[in-house]
Amino acid sequence: MLKRKDYHYLYDITHRVTPLAEDCGTLCGRACCQPGRDSDLGIYLFPGEETMFTRRESWLTWEEQNPAEQLFPASWPDPVYFVRCTGTCPRDKRPLACRLFPLVPHLQKDGSMLLIYETMHLPYTCPLITRQIKLQQQFVSTVKKVWKLLLQDPCIRDLIVDDSRYREENNLPIQAVEG
Repeated sequence: MLKRKDYHYLYDITHRVTPLAEDCGTLCGRACCQPGRDSDLGIYLFPGEETMFTRRESWLTWEEQNPAEQLFPASWPDPVYFVRCTGTCPRDKRPLACRLFPLVPHLQKDGSMLLIYETMHLPYTCPLITRQIKLQQQFVSTVKKVWKLLLQDPCIRDLIVDDSRYREENNLPIQAVEG
């Protein structure tokens, strides 16, 4: 499992890179930063990432969940942490999944990685995905570097393998983002 020092490094290299030169939240009303109508929107932290937080942050609410009930691979530790943003976060403290969105890795059967736009169902519309808006080169390069490091963690790799096979089995789009 990745350690706190690993997450510090990943937070550091992702701190200043963003998908667009301007705030992409202006395109969608910051849809991915809202808790949702029923306070049900949020993200899962990667295993060990919870060490980056005190759990007393006023801008996050926390929930511990059983990984098996949430369909995580058996390798994932119990509990998994699901966090919800209250709408405004200190950008330098936001979770890693927020920093990497809208890109995810897809592992081909030969083990090679493609960086693609998220294809899993989202409870909101992201114009970066639906319009395939060209992302800043530095953002794409940094996200690719981060995912290569994250995939060294067996738990994270198991999840990405599962997601990749799901995409293939369900004929979801798998188009590499240049970078």
